[in-house]
Amino acid sequence: MLLAIRERVMGIVGWVLLGFLGVAFAFFGLNSYMGDTSRPYAASVNGADISLTDLKKSYQLTMARLKDRMGKAFDPALFPEESLRKISLERLIHEELMLQEAKTDGFTATKEVIAARIKVIPAFKDDDTFSSKKYTRMLQLQGLSSSEFERGLSRELVTQQLRDGFAMTAYPTPAMVKEIYRLQAQQRRFRYLVLQLSGISDKASVSDAEIQQYYDENSKDFISPERVKLQYVELIAGSLPVDETVEEEDLRTLYEEQSELYITPEERRARHILVSLPPDSDSDAQETALAKITSLLKQLDEGASFEELAKRESDDPGSASKGGDLGYFGKGVMDPEFEASAFSLEKGQHSGIVKTAFGYHIIEVTDIKPEVVKSFEDVRDELVNDYFSQKRSDLFYEYAETLATLAFEEPDSLDGAANELGLEISTSDWLTREGGPGIGENQKVVDAAFTEDILESRNNSEPIEISDDHLVVIRVLDHEPAETKPLDAVREEAERKAHDAKARMLVRNEGEQLLEDLKSGVSMEEAAGKRGLEVSDSGYINRASGTLDRLLVQEVYRMPPVTDDHPSMKGVALASGDYAILLLDEIRDGDVTKLNATDRNKIAAEIAKIQGNTELTAVVDALRANATIIIPEKRN
Repeated sequence: MLLAIRERVMGIVGWVLLGFLGVAFAFFGLNSYMGDTSRPYAASVNGADISLTDLKKSYQLTMARLKDRMGKAFDPALFPEESLRKISLERLIHEELMLQEAKTDGFTATKEVIAARIKVIPAFKDDDTFSSKKYTRMLQLQGLSSSEFERGLSRELVTQQLRDGFAMTAYPTPAMVKEIYRLQAQQRRFRYLVLQLSGISDKASVSDAEIQQYYDENSKDFISPERVKLQYVELIAGSLPVDETVEEEDLRTLYEEQSELYITPEERRARHILVSLPPDSDSDAQETALAKITSLLKQLDEGASFEELAKRESDDPGSASKGGDLGYFGKGVMDPEFEASAFSLEKGQHSGIVKTAFGYHIIEVTDIKPEVVKSFEDVRDELVNDYFSQKRSDLFYEYAETLATLAFEEPDSLDGAANELGLEISTSDWLTREGGPGIGENQKVVDAAFTEDILESRNNSEPIEISDDHLVVIRVLDHEPAETKPLDAVREEAERKAHDAKARMLVRNEGEQLLEDLKSGVSMEEAAGKRGLEVSDSGYINRASGTLDRLLVQEVYRMPPVTDDHPSMKGVALASGDYAILLLDEIRDGDVTKLNATDRNKIAAEIAKIQGNTELTAVVDALRANATIIIPEKRN
């Protein structure tokens, strides 16, 4: 099925999509469905349910990534919750379709592969060595159990095999490589002049009436934000007292339960020579490929350098430049035929001809890392820590239930819950809807603080999950509504902003007038001379140039080519308030024929990756069109 769909998306539609160089999730008419716990699932994809819990975690992950990328610039108002939840659900549907297709095509991830993958994740290491203690702690901070994480990792490894299948078999035509490189490596040369905001600022005096007008028209800029001060109690698993005695038998039982984490499976480092052969190749192509790989094998048997032969003859763009080196890999990663051969060879030995879905290979094993099993004695200290961590987790859930009950039964005070569980009542700083220091750094706490039940009714919140082992219950201690500051209180700020706005307007007006002069036939040098400005020459720049204002580079690449009848020029208002006039002089296209073979192969490999991703997206879209997807309506 996958091959049939892929063959249908390899036409002009696929190439048009490739031009966008990216993948975007679209909204597919998703209805209002969030927050309704009466529904059994968030969506059903061909009978496989996407749970409400998975959707919640996907939404939280989306929010966390946005905050991490934007930092202090993050504004929740720019990302409506409903829209982000729709995007999160769409991502989960997309992933489920990929997973189903990957499993249909026979891709799997064994327990050994999952364990091996976990052990190489840097976040789970101490001094380059896997730490089960750190593994458990990091998952708890993410609100995940080990089974949830490993299930998610399994899904990721399976779908990654599907992605790799497209990435490794995509093949851009020479014409495509030529055209994309022509645009990618294109250089442009232009002249420009800049009208400085500072040169006009003195002319931009503002009257009291203009200050008042600016204040009236931009009153939202002079609002003191709504804010709250909170009381709260925290329940943290790591701080709970437990009986610190442990039986040896219990530790050995735990060791057996987690035994996979203490095994480092055998890994092999190999290199290969590939003579590619598309699945739909005719008999002539197959005979040609077989003859070539047979000749290469003969050369190796006669003493030729594997590395040099791979660099010169291999069709794998990802490894050819490295002498065919594929790095270390374990079982369950490579194509089954490739893996069977690689794991049957001795170190330094090369295989015969191996046929896979990608073509014909010759494989050489360059190193072997044998399986390593840590003994019970080696990990005993980790087991002790894991054991007590589990005991604290069990106690934590008991306390959490009690905390939820007491906070609900005594909604106007935290005293009862604090006294019963031995918790301390803390007080926050002032927090706005954008958060604040301390507990205000957690967006879930901030969101809860401004809900009607907590803000207006002054009730205790439900326990808020900070992480898997950290809960907090809050209540509003004090509240100050948002209000517009009077002009007298912000006059200095209003005058400064009004002055800046007027200066920017004057600079823009003068820049637009200068642009009209150029369009009427006045040369840039003449127009600049009359105004005491300097004309600069950019020299040849590329799209990634960092020597000029980034906006100038972006805008000059949007300008149409110069013709005999129409010079290409544009005015650009810069973020600084300056105004630039651009005059495009020359375009120099990238020429792929001037690259050496190695660089051309790198370009082709990059395009192949993009092409593969585009094809995969088209395949998933086709799968979706034929899938049975149910998104329950929100019930009233």
